[in-house]
Amino acid sequence: MSARRRLVVGLVAGAAVLLVGRLVAVVYAEYSWYDTLGASALWRERMNDSFVIQIASATFAALFALVNLFAIRRSIVSLAFPRRLGNVEFGEAVPQRQLDRLAFFLSIGVAIFMTLSLPQWESLAMLRAGARFGESDPFFQVDLSFYTSWLPLETEVYTWCLILLVAVGGLVIALYALTPSLRWHRGSFHVSVRVRRHLSILSSLFLLTMAWSYRLDGYQLLIHGSGADGMFSYVDHQWLVPAYLSLSVGTVAAAALVLISGWTGQVRAGFFTVSAVLIFSVSLDLILPSVVRQIAMATGQTSRDAPYTATRAAYTGRAYGLARTDLSAVPKEVARFASFVDSSRVARVMSVARDSAVVYPGASGSAIVRRGASVAAPALGTGIQRLANAWAEQRLDLLWSSLPADAKVVRTRDVRSRVYALFPIYAQGSDVVPAYLGDSLTWVVELYSASDTYPLSKHYTLAGADRSYFRHSGTALVNATTGRTVMVPTPGADAIATAWRAAFPELIRPGAPDLLDELSASRRSAPAAVTPSNFPPGSEASFRADVTRLYARMKSALEAADLKAFGAAFDSLGAVIEKR
Repeated sequence: MSARRRLVVGLVAGAAVLLVGRLVAVVYAEYSWYDTLGASALWRERMNDSFVIQIASATFAALFALVNLFAIRRSIVSLAFPRRLGNVEFGEAVPQRQLDRLAFFLSIGVAIFMTLSLPQWESLAMLRAGARFGESDPFFQVDLSFYTSWLPLETEVYTWCLILLVAVGGLVIALYALTPSLRWHRGSFHVSVRVRRHLSILSSLFLLTMAWSYRLDGYQLLIHGSGADGMFSYVDHQWLVPAYLSLSVGTVAAAALVLISGWTGQVRAGFFTVSAVLIFSVSLDLILPSVVRQIAMATGQTSRDAPYTATRAAYTGRAYGLARTDLSAVPKEVARFASFVDSSRVARVMSVARDSAVVYPGASGSAIVRRGASVAAPALGTGIQRLANAWAEQRLDLLWSSLPADAKVVRTRDVRSRVYALFPIYAQGSDVVPAYLGDSLTWVVELYSASDTYPLSKHYTLAGADRSYFRHSGTALVNATTGRTVMVPTPGADAIATAWRAAFPELIRPGAPDLLDELSASRRSAPAAVTPSNFPPGSEASFRADVTRLYARMKSALEAADLKAFGAAFDSLGAVIEKR
């Protein structure tokens, strides 16, 4: 082996070690973070779902691309590039082994490219949670959980498959165009038999994808109908749903016809079949609804939408938990301490939190707490544990720093990011409210079971997104000092929240929401048991009580933006320490 090759091999091996080591360190850091917060089951669910999605998609994409590329490879007898030696020009053939390697690496490239559009792991986790409403829609007769759990995942898978088919189809055509098998000659395309059959297979797959999309479009009519304000109407029920079903079945038949005609060389039959499918598709989406609506208005049959309006009112009431089915009753977010949120004290609390809290809204990066016995975060540790933490944080100076082994590495310090990591399926309320549990600053975030694919209900913009289902499920409480997070569930939660709670009960506090009753807009004063008068002068207990009292005065002064009182308390604290 030459020196250059040994250098290249060494660099590749070193890069692989660094990449694998970084990956292992990040996985360990994430696991230790979830485990410290008592959510190791959620971490396993996340890893399992992500692994299944990644492996299944990468394997399918690579194999699909490889089969198509090897089909091209078989049509290439030899590939030669022009070379010049002096004044002599000659063709140099590319070795067959290199062509095989090129096909292999291109398929890997396609698999990597398809990772950009993978389905979300939360969609698979929601499906695995098994939420059941126990109620079916009146038109397709499927449980409503089909729309909130299965349909979003199927739509993401369909989008991924369509992108894969377009990417591989474009690559196939481009590569064939480099060979004599597909060329433009004298005003027309000339294709070989092998290319024609290959393209007919891809065309059939495109038609099957179109049939899949028509199936999804039929269900989407219950979510976004063609009636007034997106209502599922008489036209949708009696005309568009049967039309989508017929078009889906007809497109499957057209795919078979295109495959047969392309394989046997009847190109015109395949061309007319594809054209007919496209014409019927455009007519269905753009022309049929308008024509049927005009006929209904001309014959005075618009009253047929009355039952569909009543159905929408009933489903809207259930989707938003309304006591009545009046569509004008727009659902509101749950608000706690409304006057406190609107007051100028919020800005002061946020300012104090950024200087003293570990977790607060907008916090970025990681923090290391030297003395953080109560902080919910993994310890820095020693040996391999410290190496993993340093590698995950990309701070190798932690290996030789003087930080103790019990120092805590606090990650995900932004309140919303932390709540999302622990409760990923819930929509968060618009506000992060600062409140107090006793004398501990606590961030309050309302959580909602939300969906934009719940059928037959009216859509509203809630919590910054379009929703057709929005039910209050609980309240997340995040301790600003320790980072500990808990969810207090709403009594009588909906089907989505109930299924998720049954799957991951660790961070959900059972029982009555008494924690919420303890929330207040201001910090409680220190109890009498810690006043210095209860301890002998000069004792250790008296010193600790003095420090606690003066520290509480400093915090209160900062919250009130009273710098004079803060300075006086700080001077008093210095005097107490000096006496000690």
